[in-house]
Amino acid sequence: MGDEAGWISGNVFTPDVGTSIRRVVLFCFPGDGKFSFARAMTARGFTCVTLDHPGTGESFVPADGFGLDAAAIAVSGAAAMKSVAQDLRAGRVDSSLPPMDGFACVGVGHSMGAMIVTMQQAAAPLYDGAALLCFTTRGLPEVLTADEQAVAMRPARGPADFAQLAQARFGEPFPDIAPVGGESAASRALAAVAGRLAATAAMQSMLPGNVAREAASLTVPLFLSAGERDLTGPPHAIPAAFSGCNDLRLVVVPGAGHHPFVTEGAPRLYQSLADWINTIVVAA
Repeated sequence: MGDEAGWISGNVFTPDVGTSIRRVVLFCFPGDGKFSFARAMTARGFTCVTLDHPGTGESFVPADGFGLDAAAIAVSGAAAMKSVAQDLRAGRVDSSLPPMDGFACVGVGHSMGAMIVTMQQAAAPLYDGAALLCFTTRGLPEVLTADEQAVAMRPARGPADFAQLAQARFGEPFPDIAPVGGESAASRALAAVAGRLAATAAMQSMLPGNVAREAASLTVPLFLSAGERDLTGPPHAIPAAFSGCNDLRLVVVPGAGHHPFVTEGAPRLYQSLADWINTIVVAA
């Protein structure tokens, strides 16, 4: 997806045989080809496109890794999304897939991926609705260093600030990330999908007010969700950041942390998301 120098890797998951197929495509950031989310949603009749950020998965790795900020990731992801949407409409994705037309597009992002989807939609009306999972504009103030807090307090900050802080915190532009060790089924599932992190964009997501202006500008229907014990802080405080939206739903997953997909509440989350999507598509 894209030219050789800017290749974005991804996967297309089609609805399960025998399911009632919805004319909806979910564009998911970041990609989670080995994880359960795409499978859970295809079982409910939705086509899912999972897309990896640059420097992660099998996507291209830029020469200046620390120069890859959230804005650049959002632009490359949006270009890939539009390319795949065109291919789906033309029937060019797979010989087994007939051309699709008239489908609704829903942006789905988890954690930093939700920040990317927010930036994409703020820049251009790509999606008919957006599902922003486990994300808040409050950042992670509890874990910031003194230098990071100082940058967070500045009225003006930019890519150079994020890159400098990312280099100090992570040491490399695409560090490997892994969950805290454990032998539970949830820990093993998270370990199986652990990968690289785009450090500069991650640093931006950690700062309070990361994309506050963009979040407040969104007007499409929004589905917000977080775990009861999420890094986001109090989940019920999240909707306040999306002040421009008049059609918003919040689902809090009981007992879950930052990865509700591996908890007992996951099926309820998936069904709530499916019900919401069906509602906004009918309304459109």
